[in-house]
This record gives sequence, structure tokens and C-alpha cells, in this order.
Amino acid sequence: MKRITAVALVLVLAGCSTVESKDIRTSGITADYVVTLPETDDVAKVSASYRVGKLTFVELGDGESVTSSGGGKNVRLERHRAAGATEYGGRLDGVVAAGTEITFDLSRGKDDDSAPRSTVKLPERVRLTAPLAGTTYSRRSPIPVRVDSAPSELPSVLTWNGECIQTGSLELAPGRTSLSIPTGSIRPATETPTPGAKPTTTCPVDLTLTRRSEGTLDKAFKNGHITAESQSVRRITSTP
Repeated sequence: MKRITAVALVLVLAGCSTVESKDIRTSGITADYVVTLPETDDVAKVSASYRVGKLTFVELGDGESVTSSGGGKNVRLERHRAAGATEYGGRLDGVVAAGTEITFDLSRGKDDDSAPRSTVKLPERVRLTAPLAGTTYSRRSPIPVRVDSAPSELPSVLTWNGECIQTGSLELAPGRTSLSIPTGSIRPATETPTPGAKPTTTCPVDLTLTRRSEGTLDKAFKNGHITAESQSVRRITSTP
């Protein structure tokens, strides 16, 4: 199945549909633009989705397109469909330098307004150097976390989630490159297990470090968001 963004995935799970753009004015569209910087690849992945209301996606028609540019590169985003959701995606190879401005340009037909300038700047990349993937930590002990990053004025957020624990998070202030997840911060799940099944107390847990910058959406849209983010993920094992 084609990759879709987290925003689109939530809407898919809620139940959604796609309509053609021909009868929808730009001023009635909610636009969501996301730029992601993978941890190990020198590429900026760009995605766009358009909605009316919360659950109805907009599919661009003939003569309409969305492009993204930055760092001297330009790409026309390709359409992807999944379970009622429609999204547009592409990649800007080699465009990873912090501060690079990424622009999204929605071009519409002559009978409607285009939205040529939604912009966001790339954040500094982040990388978790501790804990190492595959290590095991008891919830009765703190977990040391170390981060590799160029100096940044942006905060980062560390989140954790897994089948046997409650989701949680901590914020790292700008410039901070180490912390400990305090004992007791990662808590066992509270869900009632299936009758007859033993509760799961040990499970894989994903630690995700995210640094995100917010951009400026073209004024032609009704509303929406444009963000750029760098992420680093490490899977560990959590035990009681």
C-alpha cells in the first residue's frame, strides 16, 4: 500500500472519502503540507493533502498540479490513494541543510485561485545515539538518552509507545543533548486484557525524537498546516 501521512492515516481510520476539485474553491480547502527528513537518507520527503471538512479529501483535476521546491531542486508531486484518502508525494534529493526554505505551489485552472507560496524552513536534523536499538530497560530504572544534533533554537520532543505501556513524552529544550527518562515515567498499560489472556508486561517500545518547524500557509486556503520535521527512532524492550 502507498505511504500516507499520519494526518491522512488518522482520517482513513475514522472513515473518509475523496471528491473531485472542480466544484471546490481554494478558499474552502484545508491544506496539509509536511516535509520529513529521514534519519539516514539525504533527502527531503514532501507530501500534500487537501480536504473539505474533516473527512473528505480533494483530488486535483485536469490542469491542476502541486509542486515543491527548495535548495535548487523542484519536483511535481504524484498522487497516491489509500482507503478513501488522496495524498500527493515526492522527494527533493540532497535537500537537507537546516534553514533551507521549502515551497509548495498549488496550481489550479483559470477559473479558480492558485496558492503558489506555502513555505517552511528545514529544522536541524536530530539523531538518537542512546539508547541503542535492541537494548532492554526495566521500568524501575531511568533510561539515559543522548542526542546528536547541530545547535538549534528549536525544542525537540521525545515520545514513547508500545503495546504494554502508556504513551508518554518529554520535551528537550533548545540546545539540550542529553536527559534521562525518569523511573516511573514509562507506565504499564491500563487496558483490561482479553478474558483468559495473560496481560503483556514486556514488549517492544519505540522511542521517537522529533524536531519540528512551523511554516506559513498560502493565504488563498481556508486553513491548514505546513510543517517540516526531523525524526530519529530507536526500538528497545521494556520490562517490569
